[in-house]
Amino acid sequence: MSNAMASPTQMIENGYKRTFNYVRHAIERRTNKERFIVSDKTSHQVVYREGLMQLRYYPHTDTQSFQLDDQVVTPTRERHKVPVVLVPPLGVFGWIYDLMAERSWVRFLNAQGFEVYLVDWGSPQKEDANLGLETYVGEWLNHSIDQVLKHSGSQQVSLVGYCMGGLLSLLYTGAYGQEKVRNVVTIASPIDFHASHFYGAFLDKASKTIKKLPLEKLNLNNDFFHVPGDMLSFAFKMTNPFAGVVSYFDLIRNLADRDYVKAHLTTREWFSNMPDYPGATVQQLFIDFGLNNSLAKGKVSIGNMESDIAGISANLLAFAGKSDKIVSINAAEKIMDVVESEDKTFRVVPGGHAGVFAGGKAKEHTWALTAEWLAKRAD
Repeated sequence: MSNAMASPTQMIENGYKRTFNYVRHAIERRTNKERFIVSDKTSHQVVYREGLMQLRYYPHTDTQSFQLDDQVVTPTRERHKVPVVLVPPLGVFGWIYDLMAERSWVRFLNAQGFEVYLVDWGSPQKEDANLGLETYVGEWLNHSIDQVLKHSGSQQVSLVGYCMGGLLSLLYTGAYGQEKVRNVVTIASPIDFHASHFYGAFLDKASKTIKKLPLEKLNLNNDFFHVPGDMLSFAFKMTNPFAGVVSYFDLIRNLADRDYVKAHLTTREWFSNMPDYPGATVQQLFIDFGLNNSLAKGKVSIGNMESDIAGISANLLAFAGKSDKIVSINAAEKIMDVVESEDKTFRVVPGGHAGVFAGGKAKEHTWALTAEWLAKRAD
């Protein structure tokens, strides 16, 4: 019954309940914040571990229709032959693919009939500053894909990577996975670093200034480049500081709504609780990807290996966010010029850097397009 039809007594009772919940939630979010964090809840099995990394498998558990945001999803009984491997970026936790029950990539893809795996990079600390792409791509991702093939019985996989996760997927495919990867999906992944917003012009000018310096031969201290998680969180928030203020006032206004508080604090945890970014990887990103713009040129060194991104023949689907303030459309679209794939598609969808991946419109755009595209190439 709406307030317009409610009796005076019911209106008083509703007002009392709302006030009670408001005060209760205000106290609880300070004293027991973990009660509101609902990420990483989908049932999974750890099928492989190496160092900080673990490989997860998400068995099909939904048999009945369930709610995803404002839509009802009915799980299919069909099963696609090619499994999907979700590859998160570094600097965030893998549970961003399982953000909330109603906004979970793993549940959504499972419901579409895919076997779903996830590479969780763990939580690097300062003592892990020497972790570089040789470890992340040459060892952990390389070995994880072999384990997925063994566990699933499939001969190929589909890789779905968000931001840096898309770059890691491309690096793996170009170096090790030409025969093992059938499909690659990149979401807001910067290929041309010199074409991205505020830092692109700086990198372009810097690369020309120091062009004659043998940067790749310098033995720089990885500890110097190591980025603590709290600094990473601050930097991410500063890309759109006004949004944080608006978000806070939205929380205050809806504090009596427990579901809203859960969604708000869970999403906020993504940006407030970030793991460290290892110094060796940061150094490689800055010199190889940033200054040298190696990704845009199609070849990247990974230790003693070379990733031939230009030679990738796997089917490719690439997304860019229309209002992404971190990765420009041009920076993401560059992949279309680089890879040799005959089957390649580029789409611009609504959302900023996070919204294109897990925003309110992501399911009807990025998620649905990914599932539909993969389904046609996974049997």
